[in-house]
Amino acid sequence: MGKLLTGRYGEEPTAESIPLSLRDCSQKLGLKPSDFISQGAPKFFKEKFGASGRYLVFCVEADETQGSPVWKAGYYLLPLEAADILKALEGNRHSAAGAGRTLPVQMESEETPPRDVQERLDAWVAKAQPLFFKCGCDHLELKLAPPWGLRRRWKARLKCPKRCQPPLTAVI
Repeated sequence: MGKLLTGRYGEEPTAESIPLSLRDCSQKLGLKPSDFISQGAPKFFKEKFGASGRYLVFCVEADETQGSPVWKAGYYLLPLEAADILKALEGNRHSAAGAGRTLPVQMESEETPPRDVQERLDAWVAKAQPLFFKCGCDHLELKLAPPWGLRRRWKARLKCPKRCQPPLTAVI
């Protein structure tokens, strides 16, 4: 079994996933043997090397790659965002929901949203909760922006106060 790790370039990983098999990661997330970076911790955990933003790596243990001529134990860099992974692992979402915890959400908004928007927002927040990332925060923050100008829908941004994972945005 392996784990997905995410963090900012130049820093150690700040969040990790529930155990995930190499087979699931290659089938659902498109992991390839050519995405291999190193057997030990990658250098970009400690230095930025001019890169900005976040990384997402899959760490595979040696027992899962035994007997495979193609796969090696170590770290594989995934060119995906956290939101893409949530979509790809949708099938695992229901089984992981019982194991994961649901964090309370603090909402910040200039206006109170209408009832139908609030219902859609609640459904999106329940779906977008970080189910496989382990976060040390005690709540999530939701910033809601009302429609204005050319935008006719409400914009929502769900984030972790300590920035353990990238924020998720949606237009409701």
